[in-house]
Amino acid sequence: MLIVRNSKQTPAIGSTVVTNTMKRIGTVQEIFGPVSHPYISVRINKNSVKHNDPELAISENQKLYTL
Repeated sequence: MLIVRNSKQTPAIGSTVVTNTMKRIGTVQEIFGPVSHPYISVRINKNSVKHNDPELAISENQKLYTL
């Protein structure tokens, strides 16, 4: 599981989470925390973990996007 700080619009639960190169990371599992600055838990896609794709490595302050 990955915890992400939301920066603008809060996505819907179940939304797909991708990198800036459109590689799928996972899906929005839960939204929690203060309404003004919510956090999002992301369920990691099993295929992302299995293949150890270096493009899917997440670093601190990296922007992720939802579809």
